[in-house]
Amino acid sequence: MDPATAAVMVLLSCSPGEASICKPLNTAPRVFASLNECRASLADELAGAPSGRMVGRCQVVDPTITGSLPAGYTTVTVSRGESVVRYIVPHKE
Repeated sequence: MDPATAAVMVLLSCSPGEASICKPLNTAPRVFASLNECRASLADELAGAPSGRMVGRCQVVDPTITGSLPAGYTTVTVSRGESVVRYIVPHKE
């Protein structure tokens, strides 16, 4: 995932009359540089779908999992025996 990714959009297609039966849309993941950018795009996406046929959500990406850290930070991994801990620390480039 691109280090600039801050949020992803998830879209579900729902059966008419059965809002509880929804399936993920078969599309490529949509990634955004900010949560606000994702939410604006989500509003446009949902506005074009018939009411209740599509639901979606924007989710913040956890940089400790994806490795997409803010500028000026890096991760340090400390191993002691079988215990491994990862820290996010400031880093001068």
